[in-house]
Formats: sequence, C-alpha cells, structure tokens
Amino acid sequence: MDDLNALRHASDLPAALTSLGVTTVVIGGADTFGVMRGKRVPIGQLARILEHGMALCDVFWVMHLDESALVSRPSGHLGYFPTETNGYPDIFALPDRETLRLVPWHDDTALLLADWHHPHENGPIPIDPRHVLKRVIDRARALGYEPMSAVELEFYLLKEPTGVRHEKRSVDLVPLGDQPSTYGIVLGAQHEWIAAQIRAQMAAFDIPIEACNTETGPGQFEINLRYSDSLSAADHALLFKTGVKELAARNQLLATFMAKPHSDWAGNSAHVHISLQDTATGDPVFHDAGSSDTMSSTMRRFAAGSLATMAEFTALMAPNPNSYRRFVPYSWAATTATWGIDNRSAGLRAILEGPHGTRLEHRQGGGDVNPYLATAAVIAGGIHGIENELEPPALTDADVYAAENRSARLPSTLGEALDLLAASEVAVDWFGSDFVGHYVATKRAELEAQRLAVTDWEIARYLEPL
Repeated sequence: MDDLNALRHASDLPAALTSLGVTTVVIGGADTFGVMRGKRVPIGQLARILEHGMALCDVFWVMHLDESALVSRPSGHLGYFPTETNGYPDIFALPDRETLRLVPWHDDTALLLADWHHPHENGPIPIDPRHVLKRVIDRARALGYEPMSAVELEFYLLKEPTGVRHEKRSVDLVPLGDQPSTYGIVLGAQHEWIAAQIRAQMAAFDIPIEACNTETGPGQFEINLRYSDSLSAADHALLFKTGVKELAARNQLLATFMAKPHSDWAGNSAHVHISLQDTATGDPVFHDAGSSDTMSSTMRRFAAGSLATMAEFTALMAPNPNSYRRFVPYSWAATTATWGIDNRSAGLRAILEGPHGTRLEHRQGGGDVNPYLATAAVIAGGIHGIENELEPPALTDADVYAAENRSARLPSTLGEALDLLAASEVAVDWFGSDFVGHYVATKRAELEAQRLAVTDWEIARYLEPL
C-alpha cells in the first residue's frame, strides 16, 4: 500500500509506471447504469492525458443498457442531455491519480478512474455519477461531517459464456453450484478455487475485502468490502464489480450482479453501511455512550432523513425494472421505510458496536445499483435529516414483513419510483436538476423497452389457450 501511494504521487507518473513494465493504461469511469466506460491507451500517451484529459464521444450517456437504441431528450428538458442535434461531441475523462492501481490479471497494465468533464475546462458533466457523489460529500463536509461507508455486494457465478446476448430463458441458466449454502464452509469449499482467486486478485488490485462467503442462492457469493471514505468506497465497489466480471470470464464463467436473475433464486443485494466522522477531529459521531441505546442525536436525525427520503430515492437504489422482483416478504430486501436495531426485516438496520462500529445499514439496494448513486442517496437522505433536525419514527423489533406497515411501504415498481424521484425537491436540491432529469428519462426508456418486450412467461401462458 505504501508503495502504491508513493507511485500515485510520483512526480513523473508515466516514467514511474514504465519502470515497472507497464505498457497499457485503462482509463475510465462509470456511466449512468454503473457500467465502466473508457479506453485502453499506450503508456506513451499518459502524460498528455494527465494534463489535458482523454476525449470520448458523449453518446454513451444516452445508450440503452444493451446499446440497442438511444434515449431521446424529453420535450422541455433544459439541462445537459446528449442529442443528435449537436452531433454527440467529445467530453473528457480527467484521471484521478488517487485511484491508480496495477491490474494483476492483465499483463503490464495499470488503471485510473476518471471524472467526466466538458471540454475547455468548462466544469464537470453534471450527470456523472462520481461527480454527483462528490457533490453530496462536499455538502456533508461543509457541515462538518466526513461520510464513511462500505458496500456489501452479492453476485452469482454462472456456467455461461460472456459477451453474448442472452436470448434463453432464466430457467436455462446454470449456476456454479446446484444448491444453496448460506455461510456454508463445507459446500462453500467446492467453490473455493474461484473465491480464493477473487480474494487474492482483489487484494493485489488494492480492493480491501473483509470477508467472503457463499450465500442463499446456488452459486451465489457475498463479499464485504472494507469501509473507507465514501468516495473511495464507491470506487472500490465499481472496481470490484468490474474486476469480478473479468476474472469470471477468464475462468469461462459469467458473474452477474442482476438483482433477480431467476424467479426461484435469492436476489442479489448491495447493502450500504454508513457512518459519519467529525471532519475536525476524525471522531465518530453516531455513538453516544450516555444515551440509553448508545445512539447519538446525530445518528437518529440521519436515520430520520434516510427514512423520510427512502421512497423518493428508491429509483436510485432499485434502478431497473428487474430490481423490483427482489421486493417480496422474507427476501431480506427493504420493502418499507422502517428501522430497528439489528433487525434485518427493516429498511434501515442500526448496528451498535461501540464508538467505531456504530453505523446504519441501508438494505434497499440490489446488486444492480450504481455504487456512486446508491451511496449518494444514502448520504443525501441522512444529511437532509440532520440539516432539518428530523426525528425518526419508533424503532421496531418486530417482523416487519408480517406487520405490513402500509404507511411505510416503498415503491414496488420502477414507474412508481421514477414518478416520486421526478417530483422530489430534495433530489433536485442534492443531485441537481440536470442529473434528475437525465436519470428519469433514461430509466423511463428502460420501462418502455420492457413494456414492448414479449417474455417467455407470456408465451408459455398464452400461446396455446388463446
């Protein structure tokens, strides 16, 4: 780690990388969906790119996820929105040297994450997910808080080829394992060959993993990433998802973070753990030994804001039509804006493990989230609660799924969630009108594509009787 930090701050980074045998540099960043976009460049081009940025066509902001079509600018939209009327001009990727790492599964390759900017130093692209998170973090810091977070990710490994369009039915997908093994050590050992490879390669990639285990679905894994400052934590999540997909492909497997890849399998989650530190002292501010439950008033107000905005921000935590397949009772996904101490049926789980372990776990997100936007949503909601001195509802120690608290119900479809996000003054205040407008338009295009699709379920149900 010390060597990597020294490399990141080298006075002549291209020369330092060349001395290590690096010949290729991957430069890229997240799009709206959380897919990493960018280019591979020869090391000889890096000096120029560090100074001026790397040009890319801005069309990728309006591509459908499968790149089958482009999203059109909605009528009346006034913010940034790439369109054919201006010929899809270049934007620039500005590398962040603090994200530099060597890619251990590629020969002689380094990687730099980048922020997306307008040309001629005209500022960041306002719909850039990393920029949206940085905007939220800066606002929290202005109030004296440093957000600390970690993303807990679940994914499946499938015996499937990568890089092909999947026309087959979900029932034809073949998982790496044939039975569930929640926390299973013996059954989990059958897949340790790939799990150990992932852990070792991620450690070499400077992605800190705390733990790894098999999960409830066949061939499903859970990875706990180590907490850090929230921008780094989101970077880690993006790089982990990207890296796992590459490692799986190198082993003739397909890694999927799809929220619900099979109706009979457990969904993939992406829980966000969050706490705050005092920017002046570095002390944690969620713990209060003098309170009856050891939660500070700051933590309670943060929880109140998270709960108050959970419905409005659902489209950021459940970004695709498939995301809502997770939201059923006893799926361990958040279906209500409720909270409780160590209660996994609630939407927000309070974890009270002393001064440095006291935190909140936001349990709504699926594996398909964009980690920058999910983290931004959690922080923005919580700081909104602190700014407005909100008080949370009562804690619950009951089975929330059985109670079915209708007043706290969260959106159960993407359409409902997008309507709430589009009307949210809090979202516009925290994320900007450019981002909210673009995001809603992009996701409504996904809904329209789903509406027009004829599914296997429909064919099986209606083909013969009608």
